[in-house]
Amino acid sequence: MSTSEIVKDFRWELVVAVHEIGPYAIIEYHPHKMINGSWTPRNGNDMDRVEFHDYVNGKDTSHSHDSLDAALAHAIAYRAEGCNSHAGEYFMRMIATGAEKGGKG
Repeated sequence: MSTSEIVKDFRWELVVAVHEIGPYAIIEYHPHKMINGSWTPRNGNDMDRVEFHDYVNGKDTSHSHDSLDAALAHAIAYRAEGCNSHAGEYFMRMIATGAEKGGKG
């Protein structure tokens, strides 16, 4: 699936940018607003939030992340180990700064 097809098929949120690195494509987007525990298109987009959704070789991994780094780590792990891999999540925990771990950074 080409990048333009990925963006065209990504209908649920407002796409900000597409980041491509080799076999990886990561869509940066504004998610729907959550109102009363529900994300629906009629709520509009949350322009204060940005999320990242990763694809590997044009295939949707069905995961979104809070950072571009986390999306890339997940995509690399997904490509190496498949859809049940947690390596990307563990990698992000290992490299987390003090502030991300609840410290002063």
